[in-house]
Amino acid sequence: MGHVRSAGALILGSIISSFTGSSNAQELPLRRVLLTTGGVGYFEHEATVTGDATLSLDVRLDQVSDILKSIVVVDAQGQMGRATLPGREPLAEIFRDMPFTLEDLSSPASLMRALRGSMVRMSVHASVIEGRIISVTEETTSLGEGQGTIVRHRMTLMGSTGMRQAVLEDAGSIEIVDPILRANVENALAAVAAHSATGRRMISIQAEGEGERTVSVGYVAEAPLWKATYRLVLPNSGNMAQMEGFALLENMSGHDWIGVELAVASGNPATFRQALYEAYFVTRPVVPVEVFGRILPPVDPGAVARDKAVDAPSLSRHSGVMPFAMPDGLSAAEETEAPAADTSIARATEGETAVTFMFADPIDLARGEAMLAPIIQRQMRAERVSVYRRDVGKTNPTASVRLVNESDTGLPPGAVTVYEMQGEQGDLAFVGDAQLGALPMGEERLLGFAADLEVRVNYDDKYAQVMTGASIDRGVLVVRRVERRQTDYTIAGPANEPRSMIIEHPRIAGFALVAPMQGVLGETTTHHRVSLEVAAGQTAMLEVILERPIEERMSIGGIGVEALGVFAQSAEISETVRAALRRVAELQRTLSGRQQALAALEADRTRIAADQERLRKNLEAVPAESDLGTRYLAALAETEDRIAALDQSIAAARDGVKMAKDELEQFIASLSL
Repeated sequence: MGHVRSAGALILGSIISSFTGSSNAQELPLRRVLLTTGGVGYFEHEATVTGDATLSLDVRLDQVSDILKSIVVVDAQGQMGRATLPGREPLAEIFRDMPFTLEDLSSPASLMRALRGSMVRMSVHASVIEGRIISVTEETTSLGEGQGTIVRHRMTLMGSTGMRQAVLEDAGSIEIVDPILRANVENALAAVAAHSATGRRMISIQAEGEGERTVSVGYVAEAPLWKATYRLVLPNSGNMAQMEGFALLENMSGHDWIGVELAVASGNPATFRQALYEAYFVTRPVVPVEVFGRILPPVDPGAVARDKAVDAPSLSRHSGVMPFAMPDGLSAAEETEAPAADTSIARATEGETAVTFMFADPIDLARGEAMLAPIIQRQMRAERVSVYRRDVGKTNPTASVRLVNESDTGLPPGAVTVYEMQGEQGDLAFVGDAQLGALPMGEERLLGFAADLEVRVNYDDKYAQVMTGASIDRGVLVVRRVERRQTDYTIAGPANEPRSMIIEHPRIAGFALVAPMQGVLGETTTHHRVSLEVAAGQTAMLEVILERPIEERMSIGGIGVEALGVFAQSAEISETVRAALRRVAELQRTLSGRQQALAALEADRTRIAADQERLRKNLEAVPAESDLGTRYLAALAETEDRIAALDQSIAAARDGVKMAKDELEQFIASLSL
């Protein structure tokens, strides 16, 4: 399996559905299997042939569509051949044009009824009866003396001398006289025998060529994904652990694996199913037959000229078929040499999209059985750490191993059973289970396997917003702040030994990690990772700070004098901006003072106008020549003079307010600091 064939892979020139196969077909033993984690497997059968040969491939019915989609034939010296197989419903097609059905073959009586009118020759006792079948009648005969009844069938034939009858069960033989009809019955029975296994199909492959040669037939079909499991043995001291990996294999292919060259691949290939073995028909419109008197549709006003019509491209029997090279090792990935320290049980090959493990020895595995086969055995750097995540343990971290893949091939995902060597004899002790994600070469993974009860972690969350500066953009005050989320971790280590800790702190969208600056290992999709060492019997502190900048924009004209005073006193804002804010506050105070003076004048005028209205009503109620009337008239004249003076003052005050407002707005609009 390690070399590459020089011959091209010949895709079958045609796949022809038929109802019979070759009785002289040569079997194709299974030689190679590649199981993937994509729900499919590659299966390769191989046989040695001489000259033109017919090869038979017995497969499950549910595999046929996959095989039709992917089958390739590797023939070093042959020509493109063809494959034949029964249709999806072969018996239904065979009996479609027969004068009898499949059910009619269930008994002689049913068949004779179906052949009504056909010429038969019956041998009954010492006589021979010949004629056409008129009827087959069921009769119930009592056996007497309480022995029950039996059912017999009386046949009536029309012969040259008239009608004759005989009991079917008494006939020694019944011959169908018509040779064509007799051949139909024989062919139907042969088809029933050939297709009695409804769950399987026989594919016949024609290999055309000269001389003795090896022909391989490969295809991709559905297969259960193989599972990787690991055993990690941690040493008493040091950081090199023993890693052993196994592949759990299941043979659900429908064939026994005898001396099969087996490989397993870990990757995520794109796979899909297509029902190629189903018959599909195009729905066509039904056009009624024209009869006399029918109203015809209008004539088509135009058509494409004959000389401009485009001919459909002709398809040769080789159309779209291109030979391609195919490796004997079941994978096109380039092989990489494993490092000397890596003693793999199976040979590992690193490709662009998958890691393939090829077993050195052939595999025997009966259909329906499973096997646990070793794939790796190597020393790997495994550093013990305790990992704390607040959503996993409330106060205790998780005892973990930081596993580093320094080999030239990746490791597929799988469950890891973790053992520890204890005592002077190095006895194994189970310490926990872990889950290993896909581990590409050069990367590392954390494997958590137990709670670390000797370490306690507490944390305290704090929140704050801190202003960092401000600017003015065309009358808009832009205030810059930092939103800060701080967590103080307190880690109490074990009394007798140090601990290497990793704190996994939750990531928050939009926030960046600004502290600590040391010990940051990186981040996952959900957490930041920070490492620190905790001495024996000591308590360590870790401050984790996440920050994000926020910006608030507000119109300066809408900010009150008191708020402007607060901003003007902030040390985080530049002196230039603060001076501008003080000037705005001063102009706002001027405007406010003038607005208040205007409001007071308008209030005085309103009050005097009300007094004037009261005096007019009083004047109407007393004689004009009376002393009281004279007083009211004098007071009315006085209020009129006061209102006139107030109107002049209000007009001047309004001009002052407008000037102050214009000055404020022009100053604000001119600000860009």
